[in-house]
Amino acid sequence: MNNLLIERRRDMEKKEKSSLAERLFSLSIKDILNRDLYKHQIKPIPDRFRSAEEYRRCFVPHLLEETRTELSSSFKSLSRSPVFEIHSVEIKEGSGSSSNSVYEITLKNTGTINATYQPKCGDVIALTKERPRRIDDLNPLHLAYVFFSDGDLTVFVRSARAIPSLHEYPILPYKQNGHLIRFGVFLMNTTTNIRIWNALHNEDPSSTLIQSVLQENSLASTEQCLCNRTDVASSDYARVSPVIRSATLNRSQEDAVLGCIKTRNCSHETSAKLIWGPPGTGKTKDGRNSSLFLLKLKCRTVVCAPTNTAIVEVASRLLSLFKETSSSEHPTYGLGNVVLSGNRDRMGIKNNQPLLDVFLDERVVKLGHLFPPSFSGWKHRLESLINFLENTETKYERHVHELKEAERMKEETEKKKKKQEVERMKEETEKKTKQEVERMKEETEKKTTKQEVERMKEETEKKKKQEAVHITEKKKKQEAVHIPTFGEFVRKKFNASSEELKTDMVDLYTHLPKSCISSEQVKYMIAAQQALDRVRYFLQENSSKSDFNKGSFKFDCFNRLISADCLHALRLLPARFEIPDLLESKNIGAFCLQSAHIIFCTASGAAEMSAERTGSVDLLVVDEAAQLKECESVAALQLSGLRHAVLIGDELQLPAMVQSEICEKAKFGRSLFERLVLLGHNKHLLNVQYRMHPSISRFPNNEFYGGMIADAEVVQEIIYQKRFLLGNMFGSFSFINVGRGKEEFGDGHSPKNMVEVAVIAEIISNLSKGILISNLRIYESVCLYSYYMINLVTVSSERRMKVNVGVISPYKGQVRAIQERVSSLPSGQLLTLNVRSVDGFQGGEEDIIIISTVRSNGNGKVGFLSNRQRANVALTRARHCLWVVGNETTLALSDSIWGKLISEARSRGCFFEAADEKNLRDAMNDALLEDLSSSFGTLSIGRNR
Repeated sequence: MNNLLIERRRDMEKKEKSSLAERLFSLSIKDILNRDLYKHQIKPIPDRFRSAEEYRRCFVPHLLEETRTELSSSFKSLSRSPVFEIHSVEIKEGSGSSSNSVYEITLKNTGTINATYQPKCGDVIALTKERPRRIDDLNPLHLAYVFFSDGDLTVFVRSARAIPSLHEYPILPYKQNGHLIRFGVFLMNTTTNIRIWNALHNEDPSSTLIQSVLQENSLASTEQCLCNRTDVASSDYARVSPVIRSATLNRSQEDAVLGCIKTRNCSHETSAKLIWGPPGTGKTKDGRNSSLFLLKLKCRTVVCAPTNTAIVEVASRLLSLFKETSSSEHPTYGLGNVVLSGNRDRMGIKNNQPLLDVFLDERVVKLGHLFPPSFSGWKHRLESLINFLENTETKYERHVHELKEAERMKEETEKKKKKQEVERMKEETEKKTKQEVERMKEETEKKTTKQEVERMKEETEKKKKQEAVHITEKKKKQEAVHIPTFGEFVRKKFNASSEELKTDMVDLYTHLPKSCISSEQVKYMIAAQQALDRVRYFLQENSSKSDFNKGSFKFDCFNRLISADCLHALRLLPARFEIPDLLESKNIGAFCLQSAHIIFCTASGAAEMSAERTGSVDLLVVDEAAQLKECESVAALQLSGLRHAVLIGDELQLPAMVQSEICEKAKFGRSLFERLVLLGHNKHLLNVQYRMHPSISRFPNNEFYGGMIADAEVVQEIIYQKRFLLGNMFGSFSFINVGRGKEEFGDGHSPKNMVEVAVIAEIISNLSKGILISNLRIYESVCLYSYYMINLVTVSSERRMKVNVGVISPYKGQVRAIQERVSSLPSGQLLTLNVRSVDGFQGGEEDIIIISTVRSNGNGKVGFLSNRQRANVALTRARHCLWVVGNETTLALSDSIWGKLISEARSRGCFFEAADEKNLRDAMNDALLEDLSSSFGTLSIGRNR
């Protein structure tokens, strides 16, 4: 292991707080499966808190219970859990007591088992004697926590109990209490939970912002703050107002952005500002714009989101806007003040170059290459190229001399080898001759004459000479050293050096903060790159020609081009930059974070932003704040120097997911955003939606948002009203009644409705066959001829448009059933299909959304389908068409929002019977016959038994 990996492992071991891991280690299998283990410790999360200490401590038992629940869930699916095979185990010296020691585990490279699972930092694994299939295979339970991964086959773990090491059991596999330890099975990743745990146990919080969110009377407002009437505030507005005007923001978005700037200017109070962003109103866009403006104001801001996917989306949007407003000559200059921090694999940015330009780990590598402690790096490469261009003839002569000297040394070496080979062959030949002569003497005795012996000697000598000639010829055939021409040498050397230097220049103005590299220096670099390109082009055209040598016209042109253009441009470049000595990767990382104006990370990732590593922070912006458990916000609220936070979200959509039923009832999934709203904290509404056709937005707007959301002009235009299938049933909004459906409860107790599955599959089949009409105008023109094109209208590919279709169901059983059914349908290039649960669609949107409500009974029982937040998400994902498929009777009796939806659909003439459409009626009949046939088959089997 190299020094860098050793350093990283020690740092991670030092900062890793094992309290949560130790709590898990102390649990038995019985404890982990016990739903009531923490029941008596869990109380409902209060709306108000008396102190920051009470605030942090109240979440601890809930976090333990949620972690136990996830661990218990993994126990129940062991047969499907990722597994690796153990090759060796070694305890690391000085790692602590045997009960909490650090071990290095090397994985066995089997090519099969390891292919499915490579342990990652934060993984909790169970060590077992055999590949586990059921819970009993874990007994006795031996848990370990992975805190560092060194490549693909080595991990460092902290173990619950001592693991026999190589020194104790030199013969593998190893034994634990008489049992063989051969496998490690993945149970869960605890990275987020451990970060939350550490934040909740922070003994010395450096931020006072938490005091502002404890109670309603502690909530400060910056709206009328005198700080915003100062010259600084006016100057800030003047600097960003041109960008605001060019960003095509509506009034509510513009006010939200200006509110962020006002919040930033307040220096004598702490505050939490809420921006309420209903579906389609551009809350992520608002966060992107705010981030760009804060970047221009050099405001040290941390931008958080609940998940890696969410924070990557926010960062991507900022980079897109940054590119739009940057110079075309150097579009990445200034990105050195932007950092994306996180895990490369979990963020999925391995091949995303724009994001890699701001990714912290990538930046550390780039700067380490530019400013290494050894005699190399940017300064060395710049000076080397200048020296080469100033002395091309001398360099060439030296190169030729070195080649000839190397050839001479090679020839001498070959001569020595040849001489040694000849001597060896001579000795072997003489030895063989002597042996052969002796043998023949013994065999022939008196018959062997002196002439025969001489003849044999002559033949042996002849063979020896032939072999020597063969060796000589073989050596002569070897290719002689190639001496390049002067032009070839210059072109090859220049191309390699200049390309590396050009890469260095791009990396410099991309990864260095503006405080270390001025715009004037960047202009010099752009000019130098252009000069290098001119020299490269000249050499490409002329260097291979025979007259490119000293004294020739082309050579004189080359010299003038170098001295008057290229060397002049290179000498203007700075060899040094005002940066600290960056000897270690952790120092480079700290330099990048402390120099950044905008830092993107997940909410739990904010726990890594210590004062020592990141420095003081001015402002916190949390996107999708309503989807974040409040305990996940604690780390971000404790950032060093933080005084203000801006939370962007919508509490009327789905909250964070909670696995434990006890925790869910105790409001563990509630967000800080929602609690502040309950306390009466003001929230700024983004009141224009840009996603849904007005026919779609009308119901959720009135039902959830009191009609406060206006439709943007773009969604009101006639061209936004798309028609993808013939018939009024498939307009912008419709409820399609499937009254003959039947709900079934299969494995996992998640309901499904195969009749609804059949209806939805038929609709998707029609779409995939090409019944795609680009807009209402085409639809109306086709309808003129519908009397002879009743069942199928195929539009030419020129008139088709690519369509994204989403199918949403609240129930996993229905999602799986639909996925299985549509997987057999022919896939078309013009249709993209996405079938997911409501939770999976939060934050997404599609051209067409089909909702399957599933429930079909006579008493109106709909379960969690009645959840208003879940319904809000499902009903607001569509851009052009929303088709709700369900049982009218069940939904109307449910006394839920779905009954209201049916009433509105009827009043607007958007209620349709699936049986009225022939294709759908046939699909329903086939599904019912299939169900009947299956029932008879089951009955027949039962009788035969």
